[in-house]
Amino acid sequence: MRVRTVLDKADIVIVGAGISGVTTAYELRKRGFDVIIVEQRFPAYGASGRNAGALWIQTCSAGTELDLALAGRDKYSQYVDELGNTFDFRQNGGLFFFETEGQGRLLESYVRDRRAAGLEAEIMDLNAAKEMSPLLPDTAIGAVYCADDAQVDSPRFVKAVSDACVRMGVRMYENTSVLSTIRDGDSVIGVRTVRGEIHASGLVWATGAWAVNLEAEGIEVPVTTARQGQLVTQPLEPTPSPIMRGPRGVLRCTALTSLSNYEARLFEHHDGSQSQPDEGRRIRYDDTITQNGAGSLFVGSSIDSYGALNPHIGLAATNAMVSMTLDRFSRFASIGITGLWAGVSSWAEDQLPIIGRADGVYLNVGHSYGVSSGPIGGQIMADAISAEPNKFSDELRPGRDGSVR
Repeated sequence: MRVRTVLDKADIVIVGAGISGVTTAYELRKRGFDVIIVEQRFPAYGASGRNAGALWIQTCSAGTELDLALAGRDKYSQYVDELGNTFDFRQNGGLFFFETEGQGRLLESYVRDRRAAGLEAEIMDLNAAKEMSPLLPDTAIGAVYCADDAQVDSPRFVKAVSDACVRMGVRMYENTSVLSTIRDGDSVIGVRTVRGEIHASGLVWATGAWAVNLEAEGIEVPVTTARQGQLVTQPLEPTPSPIMRGPRGVLRCTALTSLSNYEARLFEHHDGSQSQPDEGRRIRYDDTITQNGAGSLFVGSSIDSYGALNPHIGLAATNAMVSMTLDRFSRFASIGITGLWAGVSSWAEDQLPIIGRADGVYLNVGHSYGVSSGPIGGQIMADAISAEPNKFSDELRPGRDGSVR
């Protein structure tokens, strides 16, 4: 007869120690729940620790997407008040630079749309943009500046919140992979891990792209996964610059791509690094450049390997980022590269996270920009578990498109 080892028990067990997982734990613990976090490696190992920490507000479409991003940015201010600013949260705005006159004309429409949505956006000529950021690429001829964009050191934020959780009594099990859920009829009563069973009244799945593994449990989560790469340089002189975005990849700039006069051809960039034999292997790009508090440049992001869970950067993606950096920053040709890595990102078709209960499991997944939506998502998840009202609950619920079951 097999003996089952019970590792621990709590009110709620959370799978995943990225931004979504640790902020959910923090919010639940403040509400008095006994909470356990289970993480297959260590906090911020996945996409939460592999990004530039950019909080892009200006690129979000008016409505729920923009409202959620603004709420997420404001949530960081609350964490600063409660934990101190140990994670370099700053709101220096964002520059969306352009490299052709055609792009500039279309971005004038974009600015009008952003102002109508209540954001502080303006078009700048080259000199004004250079004054705003000495890191502006050599190829830029102007830019859109939006004061609402912000930045954070994502790994340090996860550490600050996870440390606070432990101080508050949350138990953290690192290097502990989850093998399956434990069910009693229609109820989920815990998880089975490599170290034993953890029993709980509620289970939160906050694993980012790895939510697709729930299909083995009979829960289909409608998210697309892809490998998203970044290049990191050795530190330059830190400057209080805005985060930057360019025109050579606007895949997730829904506020731009949804304009009635949007022309995709103006924002396409083709070179040998992007020529692949089939669509599934094509390198797409989310064109961003940021500098962290220590001075390192984060250049990216390459997007490839759709449908995979491969966190290792590809050769073609590496070539795309290096080629684009050399084209834009000839003055940095000799600078050292200290990091070259990928995280596995995921998103739902409507670019909104999936937060709520499905088939006995609480889902907090599908954050296309988890740095922005993750912290507020933790509050939304905790409100759902506590049966407290939240204005985002209905828009983010599982099954809102009929596909989660």
